[in-house]
Amino acid sequence: MDTREKILLWIRAVRAPFFSATVMSSVIAGALAFSEGSFNWFYFIGAALVIAGSNCGINLINDYFDHKSGNDEINKYPTPFSGGSRVIQEGLIRPRSILAAGIICFSVVTIFGLYFVIFVNLHLLWFGLAAVILGYFYTGSPVRLVYRGVGEIFVFIKSGPLAVCGTYLLFTDRITAEALLISIPQGLLIAAILFINEFPDYEADRTAGKMHIVARIGRKKSRYYYAAVIALAYLSVIIPVILGIFPLWLLITLATLPLAVKSVHIAFTKYDDEQAILPAQAGTIILTLAFGLSISIGYMLDRFF
Repeated sequence: MDTREKILLWIRAVRAPFFSATVMSSVIAGALAFSEGSFNWFYFIGAALVIAGSNCGINLINDYFDHKSGNDEINKYPTPFSGGSRVIQEGLIRPRSILAAGIICFSVVTIFGLYFVIFVNLHLLWFGLAAVILGYFYTGSPVRLVYRGVGEIFVFIKSGPLAVCGTYLLFTDRITAEALLISIPQGLLIAAILFINEFPDYEADRTAGKMHIVARIGRKKSRYYYAAVIALAYLSVIIPVILGIFPLWLLITLATLPLAVKSVHIAFTKYDDEQAILPAQAGTIILTLAFGLSISIGYMLDRFF
């Protein structure tokens, strides 16, 4: 295997194309800071790299522990969005190498993050520690949050309030009610990505004891939870706009409604079909990106108009 093939293999292992959804947290925080005149390109790039590196570590650690539990081995319906990267199952990378790479990712992110802790704001330490701990123990032993049915909650916290507020703190040295509130739709939509990806993995996850919400209550009932999370993402923008907390420009997020309706419709009609639900998985990722970009554009427009 030449160098190019090895690089492509590791890109597949870390599932790099999906970092865009989580990195959107830094884009949203940066847009809010920009609207207030506090944007800094160096801080923005640094925050994006830390979030992407943390996501990289999470994916690798998740692959390792899902292999150890036998979860990915018994999964008959892996998709491009769920069921792991499959590099262990296909014998392309050794499990210990995946674990080591995941730990290295978290270590590098920690070292990189310490620069901002030491030279910018000491309070960033708590955000970084929380992100690493939640990321590792999402599937990592002995806590294994997702196996205890609370994975979605902690994904919401990590990708929403922790990531957005932590990045905003980096820009402004403070956390405001608006920063906290604007982190909610991002956290909800990242949780929705996780949620819809659990539908194809339902049988394997139940067998392996990975008792998230879908595994606990079944796919038919879970489609209502998925729809509710999507609806809450919109309400978490609309209500603060009505109350005058968010600028009116943020209502451009409503332009993404067709994406949401399409994904929810597929989830409701194809919830029990591992292949037919694929467009809903892809659609939720696209919705998260479009929603985050809409928020960011809204804040930039608010700065100038």
